[in-house]
Amino acid sequence: MPKIFISYSHVDQSYIRDIKSVRQNQNHHLHFGDNSLKNPIYNENGHINRRPPNDPSSDPVKREILQLLRDSDKLLVILGNDTHSKLWVEWEIDTFNRTHRNGDILLMRTPDNTRGGAPITAQNLRVHSWDLEAVARWVRS
Repeated sequence: MPKIFISYSHVDQSYIRDIKSVRQNQNHHLHFGDNSLKNPIYNENGHINRRPPNDPSSDPVKREILQLLRDSDKLLVILGNDTHSKLWVEWEIDTFNRTHRNGDILLMRTPDNTRGGAPITAQNLRVHSWDLEAVARWVRS
């Protein structure tokens, strides 16, 4: 079973819950190992690190995500209205591309996305409409 890392803006968390609930439904054929970050990374003060990836205080987050990306077979990027401007999503796409030559990336637009496109680092990739059947086919390919 392929391991998938899901990259997204936390504003779109409800769509991630949708994907994960369908994935756990034995009657649906969307099955993959979820290789995404399970829990937030906390800083030395016990707060969730919300710094951008270029901030040195984000190094612990980057190290953990880097290992997850290296261990992933594919990258699913969920595109909400504002994902194109999220530095972490851009960093995850760049990092996945660096660690996986000819990386297998799927960009999928959320149903409520009316204005957002792909981050600049992924503008050469096709953006797909929300379709969990298409995700299931991509996972199996």
